[in-house]
Amino acid sequence: MSYIGRIGAERLDGSNPALGLIAAQKDAVSLLRSYTDMRHIKEGTGWELGGDGKWRYEISDPFHTTAEIEDHFKKHFGEVLNIRYCMRDTTLLTAYPAFERLRLFAMYNPVKNIAGYFSPSNYGMMICMGTASSPFEFQSEGILLHEVQHLIQKEENFARGGSGSGSRYWRLAGEVEARNVCIRHSLTEEQRRTKLRTETQDVPDVEQIVRFR
Repeated sequence: MSYIGRIGAERLDGSNPALGLIAAQKDAVSLLRSYTDMRHIKEGTGWELGGDGKWRYEISDPFHTTAEIEDHFKKHFGEVLNIRYCMRDTTLLTAYPAFERLRLFAMYNPVKNIAGYFSPSNYGMMICMGTASSPFEFQSEGILLHEVQHLIQKEENFARGGSGSGSRYWRLAGEVEARNVCIRHSLTEEQRRTKLRTETQDVPDVEQIVRFR
């Protein structure tokens, strides 16, 4: 899954007004003002408030499985790849058309234990293969979910992640969220609608570092 924000939701409504995502977000704001608890707000509207004070809407997993993605990578290894061919659902490209320009590059082994990263200089993303025995977050599908969530954070001005390691990096709100989309990948649609982000994230809101740059 991925967490989108108001900008992405407006574009999705523009392509299909029947979705009513912005109307639902306005309902969520009204419910919060009337002191409705967040669980009922999410169950009723699909929207949830992030630790950075910005509203989020959870959409279904956009990507093919790791096996399918890596099969495509292997057939076109060494080429610049389009993210569309890694997707079974292109809703995310409607929400964020700029992602269509992403230049994907595949590699077989992590570089310095980094399984994936985004390079803003060429709008490129490196994705590691050969990690089938690793946790989901370090498999191709999980890496894409994680890295694309960082791009959404920039588009929506959500709290950002960062680079490095250690406690501070682990506590960055953007990194917590990017890990959480991978954790929530294993949930059913019904579970995603009823489980709040705070119930699955690995660092509580009060311990997170919120930054927007």
